[in-house]
Amino acid sequence: MLALAYGLSYDLIVRGFGPYQALLDEIVELVGRSSPARASRQLTKVLDITCGVGTVAFRLSREGYTVVALDPVEHLVAVARRRNRQYPASRLTFYHLDLARDTLRGEGTFDALVSMHSLYWHPDPRALLEACRRALKPGGHGIFLTYGRPAHVLRTFLDIRAREGIGEAVRALRWLLPTALFEMVRRGEPNYLSQEEFHRALAGAGFEVLESRRTFLAQISLVAWARTPVRRAGETPRKEGGDDSTRQRQ
Repeated sequence: MLALAYGLSYDLIVRGFGPYQALLDEIVELVGRSSPARASRQLTKVLDITCGVGTVAFRLSREGYTVVALDPVEHLVAVARRRNRQYPASRLTFYHLDLARDTLRGEGTFDALVSMHSLYWHPDPRALLEACRRALKPGGHGIFLTYGRPAHVLRTFLDIRAREGIGEAVRALRWLLPTALFEMVRRGEPNYLSQEEFHRALAGAGFEVLESRRTFLAQISLVAWARTPVRRAGETPRKEGGDDSTRQRQ
């Protein structure tokens, strides 16, 4: 019920919230760069692995992509499905599923995957990342976001004020205050990652990090655009390790 309450309120919080909409624009841009050459958006399959009530999934669907959206919280999926009934022509489907534990229909067929701040709260992030790699086609791309530090209200407010002025800092409280409250009452220990730890986790699951940068409010989030290994003809699938090398764009 806590997750449901936060999921419903979160959709209202971020609707029209400039920094979050800019983050969605970043995701859309990276998904566009992940599309196979000359493929139409309709033929590009995108997996949203922790969709909540569907905020990211609906945006990608409106952009023309075929989207499969998952969430381990059944109540949130039910809300997303009800919302989706308003769009009968939508190429968007929702499933109650934890990718790290459950069987995914269509594994290995997705061109792109979005993991929106999933790693910092998931109880088994390594299993989740390995499942992400298996979900993608060889050479498919993952867009991963994770928090690099807690969104402490005062610290983040002061950082935003220093960067962008008092007006933007006050507007940021719309997201900061309910998020801080939710973090206080939720169960589990959050797993905040440095950029180096983030890259190491992705490489350990078989991803090559193509680009990485800090983003969102006062740079509290990390986004990485990563790729699975391209399988050569006659090569049998195997788990890739990779290294920590990356072309970073700060």
